[in-house]
Amino acid sequence: MCLVGSSGALAAPSGCVGSAPVTSFRLTVQPSGNPTALRIRQLNNLPVGSRITYRPLDLPADMKKDAKLTLVLVPQDPDGSVTVMEPKLAAAAGDWITPFAARIVLLVFAPQGLDEKRLTNLVTKDEAVVQTLADYADETADLEAQLENAREIEQEGQEDDHPAQPSTPAEQALYSLVRALNPANSSYDPLGAGRRAGPTTLMGQGEEAFFENAGSLFPGGGVLPLVKTWLLPDTEFRSVYAISAESDGMTLCTKVQIKGKNKLAYLWAYRMAGGTAPKVELAKDTDVPIGMRATISVKVEKISEWRPVSRIFDWTLVPEAGSEKPLNIAVRVSPDERALVVDLRKFPEAPGTYHIQGKWDWSTVKVADAVRLHRLDDFKTASVTPQTQDKFIAATGTVPIELTGADFLFVDHAWLHRVTSARQIPADLPPVRTGPSDQLRVEVDTDGLRPGPYMLALARVDGAVTDVPVRLLPTPPRIDTSGARVNTGDREEHVTLAGSGLDRIQSLDADKADVAMQPANEDGSKREVRVKLHADAQPGDKLALMAKVEGMSTAIRFPRVLQVAAARPRILDAKASIPAGLAVTVRDGEIPAGSWVDYVLKVEPMTSTGLLTLQCAEPERVVQGLKLHVGEKQASGQLVNAGSDGWFLSLDPGAVGQSGCTLTVVMETEDLGKSDPFTLGKVVRLPHIDSFAMTDDKSPDGYYGVLKGFDLDTIAKTGWDSSTGVAAPELPRPAAGEGGKQTLRISMPWPSPSPKALLYVWLRGETDGRATKVNP
Repeated sequence: MCLVGSSGALAAPSGCVGSAPVTSFRLTVQPSGNPTALRIRQLNNLPVGSRITYRPLDLPADMKKDAKLTLVLVPQDPDGSVTVMEPKLAAAAGDWITPFAARIVLLVFAPQGLDEKRLTNLVTKDEAVVQTLADYADETADLEAQLENAREIEQEGQEDDHPAQPSTPAEQALYSLVRALNPANSSYDPLGAGRRAGPTTLMGQGEEAFFENAGSLFPGGGVLPLVKTWLLPDTEFRSVYAISAESDGMTLCTKVQIKGKNKLAYLWAYRMAGGTAPKVELAKDTDVPIGMRATISVKVEKISEWRPVSRIFDWTLVPEAGSEKPLNIAVRVSPDERALVVDLRKFPEAPGTYHIQGKWDWSTVKVADAVRLHRLDDFKTASVTPQTQDKFIAATGTVPIELTGADFLFVDHAWLHRVTSARQIPADLPPVRTGPSDQLRVEVDTDGLRPGPYMLALARVDGAVTDVPVRLLPTPPRIDTSGARVNTGDREEHVTLAGSGLDRIQSLDADKADVAMQPANEDGSKREVRVKLHADAQPGDKLALMAKVEGMSTAIRFPRVLQVAAARPRILDAKASIPAGLAVTVRDGEIPAGSWVDYVLKVEPMTSTGLLTLQCAEPERVVQGLKLHVGEKQASGQLVNAGSDGWFLSLDPGAVGQSGCTLTVVMETEDLGKSDPFTLGKVVRLPHIDSFAMTDDKSPDGYYGVLKGFDLDTIAKTGWDSSTGVAAPELPRPAAGEGGKQTLRISMPWPSPSPKALLYVWLRGETDGRATKVNP
């Protein structure tokens, strides 16, 4: 015994997975008067008078010289007779002329020879056999089509360097076919482990089911086993199916099985689709990416026309301009998806608008409407629009993000993620995209997300992913200050702003002012700014501030922050009236403490209301600040409106500041604010000398003298002129029973310059003596 179909007995063309090759040949059809020949497996109609040409390509190595083959033609006319064409030697080329328009072609290949008479009797004398052969042709066509789909799917997976995706419509169709042909295999899952090489692959399972059933023609049922014992007792028929071979040929594949004593005859059947080409049109406006396989949805008038659509061949793309020749493309018809699967991975031409067309016999089938082909964009130039970036704020719910700068037509899905995190936050694409393809809008739920840098991942339909930087912003800054007064005519105004997030403000602008910022406090709740109004700012203007905020491209507008007012009050002049009769000389710019001093203040604007504040420029010398309203009298000062002459101020400077205090005054009105500080003078505490007497007691420098009065502790030295002084040898002593007066013993040079020479005193810290009005 030997194995029929084993590699040792037959030639070995490639492609019969899970089965064995029988022979390879080319079978073409050329109608009368037409120079173009088509492969028989491309035909949908076989016209009368057509020439069918057989050319051997790869024959079995042990084929006998009398090996033959023939064609059996079943006519389109139901009343016509099945015809067995003249057998031809398998080793030589041969031709047949069709006597009628045929609907089924049955090829019989007999390696050990063929009895034409017996074959004729088989196919012409039993109507049941003819019908069975027609069913066999249908099942052969189904198997070949589905196996071709499965082969393309598996090939696509290998070429794309990843397994084909399970449960595609083509695989499901093959699965259904396997179950229909062989119910015993109904529990087999062709989408699982059956993908291994060999007969257990998806295609191998389909082949085994086909060979087990073979249209009820061979072992397992049908009428042939009942008649072959007396019609063809020495011939065993084997089922085959065809696959494409090189040089536009076809290879017959059969089941590997043990050879018996009978002759072998292999039957391959092909049924014509018949009729005219189906009308195919695009199901919708279609854009297709170049560089990958694309699924293009199409529609036909009837569901039954999907089988004819799969019979269209030689698909091409034709530029809409029509200036270029059609471009051949690989197309797989997917009835379950109602689509054409077009292979554009190596498409050499430019993007543009193209029409899809194919061949139906010798005529052209055009798919209605056109498709637009595009290059896949890598999204590297994509960016978030500034407007939506500014609105991408944490804890604000679902926020739209608009992208621009790239062609987003083939974005498949998107998500948000941090650079260092694998967590993916979903980003929703619009269910229906409208508008230009260079714009894309996605939506992200910002609740629960922390502010900071993120990446918006865009995945293309081919799986490529590009990250687009985006920043989730914290809550924007808030300025609560409203109506802060700024006056015209000043070089600068200082305003303290209050709010939140003020530390994130990078700059501030106003329409009629220059604004300079100081650093914010630690929590960003306060920030001082310096405002310089422009010349066109007018009293009554309410100025908004435009804040440039970190991470935001558009400035935030804060209305009515600044209120423009007229120029601030000013103290133009202060004329002092020092008390007469002071024993010690008062120098220019000094204000004697302990005595009331009067001032006439020249102020602007001249008003009957207002507030004066007197204080020391040196905080450490302040005794107590003094505030006086116009018309108010206090124990240490009073302020009176003197009419057109100004304001009349009386005060004891010593009640405000210690000796050395630079006494300043500030004028303030409710509408205009405060003036700049105006310096009245420096407070000085002078001694009050009631008497001066010389004694007969000698001192190292002359004689001792005695001073009596108040505040004598301010005296450091004494003398007869302003340049020569002698230090006081002792501290003052209280004068008993004289109401707080003091006595101070001093050392004076002797003799005096003149009998009535005046005393000079040096206050502590001074280098020059002061003249007094006292003498011994």
